[in-house]
Amino acid sequence: MKVMISYDMREGREQDCQEYLVNKLAPGLAKLGFRVSDVWYTVWGDSPQITSGGDVENIDKARAIFLSSDWARLAQGMDELATNFNVKVVRDREE
Repeated sequence: MKVMISYDMREGREQDCQEYLVNKLAPGLAKLGFRVSDVWYTVWGDSPQITSGGDVENIDKARAIFLSSDWARLAQGMDELATNFNVKVVRDREE
């Protein structure tokens, strides 16, 4: 399964947002069993400004991670830094 996390950084909070991603969100997710493998920045167009992704073994693992209270705390840290925060789990093309 592929997990996509997308958001728009709040104006004036870009540096704080990037630091939170690198120092809190990504390491916190790694402790939960999910590693961010890709990060994309949208330069133009009508898409989220930041999209990151990674793989999980199956939908049960994704549910365990993204329905946990630990994830809720990590996601809450993005409230003041980003808008349009979204997590999407999709079937990997290889499955």
